Parts: sequence; structure tokens; C-alpha cells
Amino acid sequence: MDYGHTEASLQAVRESTNGLGCWIWAKQTLDKQTIWLWKAFQVPQSDPVVHAKLSISADNAFTVWMDGQEIGSGCDWRTISIYDLSGRLDPGTHVLAVEGFNDNNKAGVIAGLQLKLADGQVLQISSDTTWRVVPKPVSGWQTATQPRDDWPAATFIATLGQSPWYAIPTAVVHVKGSLPKPVPFWQTRQFQFLLFAVSAIFIFVGLYLLIQFVSQSKIHNALQVERNRIARDVHDDLSGGLTQLVLFGEVALCKLTEGSEARRLVARVCAKARSLSMDMEEIVWLVNSQRDTFRDFRSYVCDYAETFLSATPIRCRFDVDETMPDLQCDLRVRRNLFLGVKEALNNALRHSGASELYLRIQRREGQMVVTIEDNGNGFDPVLAARSGNGLSNMMARATEAGGVCCIISRPGAGCRVEFTVPRTANGHRLKFWGPQPPAQVQILPANSEKIAP
Repeated sequence: MDYGHTEASLQAVRESTNGLGCWIWAKQTLDKQTIWLWKAFQVPQSDPVVHAKLSISADNAFTVWMDGQEIGSGCDWRTISIYDLSGRLDPGTHVLAVEGFNDNNKAGVIAGLQLKLADGQVLQISSDTTWRVVPKPVSGWQTATQPRDDWPAATFIATLGQSPWYAIPTAVVHVKGSLPKPVPFWQTRQFQFLLFAVSAIFIFVGLYLLIQFVSQSKIHNALQVERNRIARDVHDDLSGGLTQLVLFGEVALCKLTEGSEARRLVARVCAKARSLSMDMEEIVWLVNSQRDTFRDFRSYVCDYAETFLSATPIRCRFDVDETMPDLQCDLRVRRNLFLGVKEALNNALRHSGASELYLRIQRREGQMVVTIEDNGNGFDPVLAARSGNGLSNMMARATEAGGVCCIISRPGAGCRVEFTVPRTANGHRLKFWGPQPPAQVQILPANSEKIAP
């Protein structure tokens, strides 16, 4: 806008130079030259900027940015461009960047930025030698909050009014604009770098866990194959050999004289071979990975208890859950739970004097419960725990299986041994997390009735 020659217009033009600094440029001036000037400034933490006025001119042309947002441009060094910027600049570091172009001969950029804070205070940033010259416009130079070491200081060219430039401009252009909107934190370079770093860590950890999972799966599959092979070999070779040994012994018994020492010795060999054959069958069942289910555990334990008590005066009764799902029960759980039940059956046969024994295998609130309950003589669990290893063995087995063993008895009231282990639903593999609960021993109250019905 040309103000003409009136006194009022001349006064307005003179006032347009308020706040301007000096003319600055790069150290060397060339024709057809482009330079990039950079200046960072601080807005106090107490108050934000609510209004700003930027006055700028260049010989011959300029483009100006605030925090990476282009404010405007001009191409007449005789004219002052004034940008009235409304909006808000939050406290912190901000950047004023200028691209200057020199057509020929002398060159320079002159500017002044006036910032009005919320509390009324005014800050002034003027062109001077504290500005930096960016040798090459690297990516993000308009928003960099710190200068690089290879960015030299701007060179002083002339003061305002010094020849060959004007004391006052011939024209003033007022432009309405707005301050750059605050950048959301998720768009800041620091946050993006942090997000990238965290994502990289998650990807690395995910790949590591995937590799570990694949490796563990391969090892698990190889272990399952090896367990099945061992089970087949033991069953076919050792168990078969023991069966042949029993048959040979039976044939030899038929040919030996009744009551002879040789017959008694061969009979003992046959009995021992049968015992070893049963033990071998247990080992084959434990090792075989195809038997790693609670359903198979239920069937095998019932068959074992029936066989174990068949030649004894104890009548065995069963109360099992026929609808039990085919949940996985790994070797550690299956082995310790079976050995605990085996110990309980052996103790009942040797010490209880019972006529009936109940074997119960049930589900209870997400847990597998195996109960051995007799109507025998009973005992004081505390005294029994001090005098022998049977109870401690059962409790240790339950703990190793990740569950608990509860022994309830008193003299004359029978005994109930209850093993409880957690299980999973939906066919997922049984797992235990954290420290395992301790085994428990309970004494039946003195006024309680006999346990077995």
C-alpha cells in the first residue's frame, strides 16, 4: 500500500520501522544468491503469547516461517511487510526462519518480531548477528530448536537508514495472519522418536518370543516323539521279556516237585517278575505322551485301584465324573498325582484295617479333586506325620503337582486323603503360575462322625 506524501501517512511509515533490527546477510554476498536465516526464541513459562506483529523486508525477496508454518513472502526491498498474527504461542522454544534471495549487487534482510504476552508484557526479537545462517536447508531446519555447529552467525551489513537502503520505506503492507497452532504432543519429534523406539523394542521382544515359542514347540514335539519311542521300546522289549520270564517260570513250576526248595525259588522269581512287569506298565503309562489327559488318568487310576485291592479284604467303590473333558495333564502333574494316590492306597491297605474304600475323582470349581476315603481305624495325623514318611510323601507329591493334599482323620473315624490340583478349561494345557500353595493336614473334630458311609 502506498501512503503518498501526507504528513499522516509519513508518520505511519516511520512508525512501521519500530522494532526493526539491522540488515544482515551471509558472510559472502553473490548475485542470484539464496540464504537461509534461523533464530530461536523463548516464550516465558509464566504466560503464552496472545498476539504477535512481524515486520520484515529483504533485498530482494524473502519467505518467512514461524515454527515451520509459512507466514508470508515479499519481493520489494522498498516495502515493509507487517504481519499481524493472532492466536497463541505456548511457553517454550519457538523458531523464526527466513529464506532470502539476492538478485544482484547489495543484499540484506531486516526484521523485527513483537510478541505480546497474556500478562501484557511485550518481547522484541530483532534481526542481528545472533541469528544463524544455515549453509544448506537440511530437513526440518525451520523447526530445529537448537542450531548445528556448522551454522555460522549472520553477518552485519548495515543499520536501519544506512545507504544504500532507505531511512524509511516507501510503502507498508499490512497482512492479517495467525500464529502457528501448537503441535500436539503425538506429532512432536521427541514423541515420534520415543514411539519408534518403543515399537522397535516391542517388535524385537515379539520376534524373540516367537523364536523362543517355535524353538520350544520343536523341542516339545521332539520330546513327545522321544517319550512315545521310549514307551514303545520299554513295552515291547522289557515288558515282553518279563512276560516271557513269567511264562518260563510257570512252565518250570509244573516240572518241579511240590514243596521243593527249587520250586519255592522259582515261585519267588515268578512273583518278582510279575511285580516288575506291573511296575514297568506304570512306567510305560507315565512316559507315553498319548496318555497326558485327565480322562486317561481317571481310567488308569481306577483300573490300578481295582487290581491293587482285588486280592485284599477291602472292598473298593468308585465315584468318578464320567463327563470329564479331555483336558491336558502334563507328565509332572500326572506322575506326582498318581504316586500320591498310590501311596494313599498302600497306607490304607497296610494300616487302616478298613472294609471299604471309596475312590472319588471329581471336578470342583475349576479344580480336579481325587479323594481316597476309608472306614478304617483312623489315626492322629500330627503324630503320624512325626513318626513316618508316608504323609509327608503325599504332601510333597501334591506340592510338586502344583496342588494341595488335605488329610482328615482321627482315631476310630477313618481317614480321608484329598488331592486337589487346578485345571484349565476349553482344552488348554494345564499351567501353574507363581509359588505353589503348601500342602495341608487337618484333624477331624472330636464330635465328627465316621467318614466313610
